[in-house]
Formats: sequence, structure tokens, C-alpha cells
Amino acid sequence: MVLIRPHRLTVRTPGSHPGNRGSIPLEVTKSMLDHYIQRNIVYKLAFTPGLRFSELKPGDLDNKLFNYHLKKVIVAGYVKKSEEGQYELTADGRRVGTRIFEKQLSFASRAESVLFLVIRRKQDGAWLLYRRTTHPLLGKVGFMHALPTLEQTCELAASRTCKEKTGLNANFNVLGGGYFKVFNGKELESFTHFNLLVSNDVEGRLQPSDDKAEYFWEVAPNFESDDMLPNMPILADLYLKDKQFFIEKDLQI
Repeated sequence: MVLIRPHRLTVRTPGSHPGNRGSIPLEVTKSMLDHYIQRNIVYKLAFTPGLRFSELKPGDLDNKLFNYHLKKVIVAGYVKKSEEGQYELTADGRRVGTRIFEKQLSFASRAESVLFLVIRRKQDGAWLLYRRTTHPLLGKVGFMHALPTLEQTCELAASRTCKEKTGLNANFNVLGGGYFKVFNGKELESFTHFNLLVSNDVEGRLQPSDDKAEYFWEVAPNFESDDMLPNMPILADLYLKDKQFFIEKDLQI
């Protein structure tokens, strides 16, 4: 495991200006993880259901040092030890997941903005699906997604991400949007603000290059199956209705 050392940045508090006191760390969370070893623990666990101490600890770190930082992450509420003796992410840890090194971590209680992409293969009507290989919702199947950017329209961001991650060429149209909250019992697993984009004229050969997901074509997917993301029946139905929409839904896994 290669440990990643992030740069520490600051952000001004409201009303503060250069020369005034009052800047605060950008790493504002429910409970801060202020060391790169702690953040690497969360990052590594984002790719697996759980690991034992010997599997989680990098070989070049002293046991006592690593155990000290592991306890810090547990106290912060991002990791727990299972009855089987494995360390795994809590619901808060799963929501943070691989984004642990991003500049600002206060997103844990905010909606993440994403673009869900419905991609169909013209010759046989197959749907492009992906299986998540990281938390949150590890192992679940859904539509691929892209992230909106300041520099591009949603349609261009979707086309660029589709090409980069799958090798496919696709043009997109926005169909609608809304909010999803996904719960596991009473624990919030994900909170998403989304736009649904559609492409029915995708071209090229599927050549995935995404280490956080597995991509595949499915001619007749069962959107109600247990391995599907809980929003999939809703998104597929909205796509098939082909009408502009806005929805807000709470879902369970």
C-alpha cells in the first residue's frame, strides 16, 4: 500500500480577509482526520468489505504507530471492528470513501452532484451497466455516472467521461433530475443530487479503463434484482417514459 501525503490547505471564515485572523482548515468533517495514515486507512477500506489488521497495515509501518492512527479513525466514526475481527467502514466512512483526499470533506452531509448516464446500444438495445468496486454501495450495479464541471455543459461532461472510462462515443440529452437519499436501515449510505442524461446512439467498442467499476452490456436487465442499486427501477422507468421530470426519493438497501 502506497501512502498518499495530501497538501494541507485553508479556507477563510466568512468575513475574514488577508491579514485578519480566522482561517480554518479545509478538512472540516464530523470529526477530522488530520494525518495521511488515517486517510489512507479509509481509502484502502473503500475497496473492500473488510480487512484484518495485518492486511490493512502497510508492511513498512511500526505496529504501534499504525494502531495509534487506526484507533483515531475508529474514534472519529469512520471505521469499526466487526465480530469476525475485520476492520470495515461505517456508514460515514462509506460515504466519504475514496474521496478522503479531496480538498473539502464537509460533503459527508451534503448532496453529491452527479450525472447518471443511460446508454443504449442501437443494434440490439443493450444497456450499458456498471458494478461498483468501491464504497459507497460496493458491489451494486447501476448506470455509469459522470461529474459536472464548471468548464463544460452536462452533455459535454457526460460525453467526455463516457469516452475516457469506456472508449465509447456518445452524444447525450438531459431528461430530468432530482435527489436520492439511500439508507441502510437508519444509516445514510449516500445523498445524491442528480441529472439523468440519455444516449441512444452510442458508437465504438467497449474498452473500460476505470479502476473503481466494472462495465458490461446487458440486453434485458432485471432492474428489480437484489444486486441493482435501489434507484435503478425508478431511473429505468423515467427513461422509458421519456418525459421531463424532477423527483425526490428516499430509498432503502
